[in-house]
Order: sequence, then structure tokens, then C-alpha cells
Amino acid sequence: QPPNRFGHFADVSIDYEFLRFSGSVLDSKVEVVGLGNVSDVDVGDRITRHIPLIRRAAFLTKAKYRGMPAVLKYSWTPVDRLPEGAVYKVLESQNVSCLPNIYSSGILVKDVFGYRLEYLLMEDCGETIESRFSKISGPWVLPNLIKSACADISDAITKTTECLVEAASAGVLHRDISAGNITICKGQIRVIDWGYAKLTQPDSPKIQTIANEWGFDLGDVTKNENIHDGMTGTPLFMGIRVLFGHPTRSVIDDIESLFYVAMYALSHLSLGPSASPAFNVHENKAAAYVKLGSIISKKLYLKNFGVKECSGDVKAQLDLLYQLLFYRDNQFIGEELTEGKAEARVVDTTIMRKIIGSDLADQIYGPQVDKDTPAVKAPAKRKTRAAKTKKPAPKKPKPADNSNNQDSIRYRLRPRPGRSIK
Repeated sequence: QPPNRFGHFADVSIDYEFLRFSGSVLDSKVEVVGLGNVSDVDVGDRITRHIPLIRRAAFLTKAKYRGMPAVLKYSWTPVDRLPEGAVYKVLESQNVSCLPNIYSSGILVKDVFGYRLEYLLMEDCGETIESRFSKISGPWVLPNLIKSACADISDAITKTTECLVEAASAGVLHRDISAGNITICKGQIRVIDWGYAKLTQPDSPKIQTIANEWGFDLGDVTKNENIHDGMTGTPLFMGIRVLFGHPTRSVIDDIESLFYVAMYALSHLSLGPSASPAFNVHENKAAAYVKLGSIISKKLYLKNFGVKECSGDVKAQLDLLYQLLFYRDNQFIGEELTEGKAEARVVDTTIMRKIIGSDLADQIYGPQVDKDTPAVKAPAKRKTRAAKTKKPAPKKPKPADNSNNQDSIRYRLRPRPGRSIK
């Protein structure tokens, strides 16, 4: 182990075998020790991965913690962006499923030229979807491998969707779902790398408490993460709206990325991703149009993504995702995804129940109302019959006073026989 590996933030002038982390989240320290105790970290080889030149740089190494395989992750992130360790704290506080076990986390360097250095010590999450399916890529895949691969992707669709909707309910969007950020660990699905996540409930007291613990301004960080909505993620798996640079994100965008992850993985069972134009165009808007062309036909979308081998169960799951993402009221809405409007899609809870199950759907979206069952009406109030009242008879008009009218008197008064009126 090269002793200069940690020379920029730990004294490695002596021989060492272990790293010892201590202190609080905002005042974390690391030191090297020759003989470690049970809680020290035995550092192994570095995990090779692409590191961008700007924004966020993360370095991973294999490790052992308490005798178990682990991963040690160091991330240089701008101080006005969200720390990944804080995201895990928010998710853990709401019992979100399919997360890696985090053994320790904290900030080692608070601010150097506008960047902080944080560390995460977590369980080894096994093999990524990218690695798992690239090993079996080719036109001649054995039937037993196809069956096993389809079972893995089926589980990944269900569990990752569960994780994403639970996270969204807790106020977190992942924003970087990719084949490298979904893993299979001893048959269990893990969703990792929440370093590009954003918080959607900044007014939550629980989230504010975590922000204080990690020493960042929740308002500033939320504002900056919102600004980066249209440019965050792995382009190969970004949704159509995101590739067009729309400035808002929702859990539907994360689920759309999962849809492309499934297409990408399953394409390895035939000719591989290189055979599909959807995975070979890298300019954002051009890639968006290619994806739009690939999904335009409900009957041909699998073929358009290079998927030839697919079990019936997985096909049913993909059809549900397809309906959720690209249809509304039985109308294709792909064209709307290219327009510069707010998100045109909403979570269809009927479809979501079929993907994640009724129990979790009830917990997140509320109980389902059966449309076939008539609603129970409240008993009508009893009407009381009002007592009948006779209408007063119309008054007869009084005869006109014609006492001064001589002609009238002559008309009304008839003379008796033998008498005359003068």
C-alpha cells in the first residue's frame, strides 16, 4: 500500500496497516496505526473508476471493517452542494429500503478553495448491473444464464422502484440512476452513489436538523441543487426531458433512467448495447431524439433497444414501466417530453401498485378506492311535512261610494208601485 496515498490529509511518515477514524461529523479525523483494533479500517486496493475534472471527484478503495468486506469512499465536493453522507442520514431516518449499510461518515476537510472532503465507510455492495451483464454479453448466451440474468433484472426493477418512491416520499431524488449505481449483493439489490441527490422538502424539521449536523446552509444548497437539475446524471441513462435540459426533476425521471438501465442490461443477452443506436449517441439532444424514436412503438420498443431475450415476467414489468412513463389516458406523450414545459407525467398509482405491490403503494399513496364499488352515501335527512295552512281568501273589493252620483241612485233604487222619484 503506497504510503503517500493518504499523505494529503493524514501523517503517513510511519509504517501503517490500518486507518482509524474518530471525531464528530464536522470534526472528523483520521490517523494511521501500525496495529489496529476491531474498529480500525484495513485499506486494500483502489477501485478504478472515471473521475470528472470538474464538480465532484470521488475515490474508492477496497477495505475491511470488523473483518467484513467494505468500501472506503472519499469525495471532494463543492461546499455549496449536498454532502452524500447527509443524504444517507435523511434516507435512513425514513427507513428507505435497498440502501448500503453505512458504518461511518464525516467531513475531514471543511473548505479548501471552495471544496470539502468527506468520507464514507460502507459495506461492500457486491457487483454492479454494468459488471454483471457485461460478463455474459454476446449472441450465444446459454439458456441458464439468460434465466438467471432475467431474474436479476426483474428483482432490480422491483426493488429499485421501491427504493426510489420511498426516497421521493422522504424528500430525496437520486438523479443519477445508472447501470453502475445499482448493485447485486448476495442476492440483494442495493442503490448506491447518492452524491448527486437533491432534497425536495427543505422545510422538514428533520432535514434541517441533519443540515445543521453536517454544517451546510439548507437554503443555499437546495437552490444550487435545483440549478443543476438539468445537467445532473449519467447521459447514457438520462431521461428524455433531462437530456433536453428541462430545469425540473421528479421521481418519474429517476424511474425512466431505471427503464433504460433495464434495456441496457438486457441488450447484453443478444448483440450488446453497441447494436442499439439508443446507447451510441452521446450528444444530449441527439440522444434524446434517438430515445424518443426507440420508444415510439409499444410493440417494437424492446427490439429498438436491442433486446431479444427476455422472460415473460420481465416483459410484463417493462410494459408497466413503459405505460407509466410514456402514456397518459391511453395516449402516447413522447412528444410532450421534448417541450419546455413542466413535467407532463404523474405517478399512475394503479400501475405503480402492480410494480411495487399494494402494501407499499398504500403506505405512500394511500389506500386505493375501488371504482367498481359504489360509494356509500350518507343517510338522507328525513323531511318533515310542514303543517298545511289555508291561504286567506282574497278580499272582495268594497263597493264604490257613489252617494253623490244621482244617476247611480236612480239605477239602484226602483220605485214602489204608486210612488215616483223626483
